[in-house]
Order: sequence, then C-alpha cells, then structure tokens
Amino acid sequence: MNALLSLSDAELIETADLTNSEFDELENQLAIRAACLGWTGDPMRQPLETVAAIVRGIIAKRTH
Repeated sequence: MNALLSLSDAELIETADLTNSEFDELENQLAIRAACLGWTGDPMRQPLETVAAIVRGIIAKRTH
C-alpha cells in the first residue's frame, strides 16, 4: 500500500505532490461537495479532514 495513505492529514497535504490531472480531480470533488453542502466559501478551503480524505481517495486510485 502507498506509504502516503498512512500519513497524518497535515503531512499528507504537504507531501502528496498530485499530478495536474489529480489536482483537477481534487478541485472538482471539492467543488461538487461545496455545492451539495451549500458551502459559501472558497471550495478549496474546506476542512483539512475533508481535503485529506479526497486526496487519499485519489492516491488510492494510483495503485489500481
């Protein structure tokens, strides 16, 4: 399993190094989540736990 997945949320966000397409996927997922929740702030500024969970999902797809 990818070692990144076991990092803390903050460490993961600092070291994930997403590709351009992965970052686009992160932005899209955050925008969809923000719209569903009626989030009025910047979709990219959602709670760390939320962003980290999405990043973990994106990283997990790398091994499939």
